[in-house]
Amino acid sequence: MEDIYPLLVVALGFGVLGITGFGSALISVPLLAWVWPLHQVVPLVLSIDFIACLLLGGLQWRLIQLTALLPFFAWLLLGVAAGAALSMWPGVLESGALLVALGLYVAWAGWRGLRPAAPHPTSVLRYTPLSGLLGGVIEMIWGTSGSVVVGHLVTRFDDARVLRAHITLTLMLVSGLACLTLALSGRLDTPEIRQWWPPLTAVALMSMLLCHRWSQRAPVERLRRSILGLLVFSGLALALQGLRSLG
Repeated sequence: MEDIYPLLVVALGFGVLGITGFGSALISVPLLAWVWPLHQVVPLVLSIDFIACLLLGGLQWRLIQLTALLPFFAWLLLGVAAGAALSMWPGVLESGALLVALGLYVAWAGWRGLRPAAPHPTSVLRYTPLSGLLGGVIEMIWGTSGSVVVGHLVTRFDDARVLRAHITLTLMLVSGLACLTLALSGRLDTPEIRQWWPPLTAVALMSMLLCHRWSQRAPVERLRRSILGLLVFSGLALALQGLRSLG
């Protein structure tokens, strides 16, 4: 059973990625952290996430408006660099108070977006420097920046399919930057990652592609509400992850 559990977790997490464009790490990291140490889980999930987002981003490339995201990408890069520096400080990985506050805020912003009178949730995450820095730092330390990325992009795109495409592209970039930093520090070259990466990646990609194919037939409004609903869930998941760190 302990060999099947990680496969079921990534099948669930990356199936959600195929439908909404994010959520793989937000689901996989907390669930895998129940059985494996967090310092092993984050590099493993990030490396799979990068490959999955690269593939999914290619399937949606015609919807991308690249120039609209360049300033956000620049701030994400600075955030990843800041996160890499912060992760070297003792105790940072165990400090979760800010993650709790951020998670609750993101859940609230997503809930507001689900209300009929608010198609775009009003959020401080609409400010590119703030959301970029936060997203980069959180991705580098905890590997779960999806809720911050979505919290920013949902204020910029109306069409749910265009929104999903830009979420995937952004997460591909930020997970790629984080993986590069982890590789340079030697955290991607461990016996555990070498053992588990091939089977988990195969299951993740199959689940993602199947769910993405199904989502192509889903109504746009249902897809938009699914993204915002998962934003609420992911915010609460971030808060719970922070509470676990505090405990």
